[in-house]
Amino acid sequence: MINLYTDRETGKLKGEATVSFDDPPSAKAAIDWFDGRTPPRSPRSSQKRPSF
Repeated sequence: MINLYTDRETGKLKGEATVSFDDPPSAKAAIDWFDGRTPPRSPRSSQKRPSF
C-alpha cells in the first residue's frame, strides 16, 4: 500500500509518502532492489508571475 500525504488545509500533495508491504519477503526484495540506487527526481514546478 502506498500512502500519499496531503496538506489538510489545501488538499495538495506534500511530496511525502510511505509504502507498506503485506509480507517480509516483499519488503526485503524492495529494499534489496533500491539499495544504493538514487530515487527518481520528482517533477519540478513553479508558479508563473505576472509581468508588468
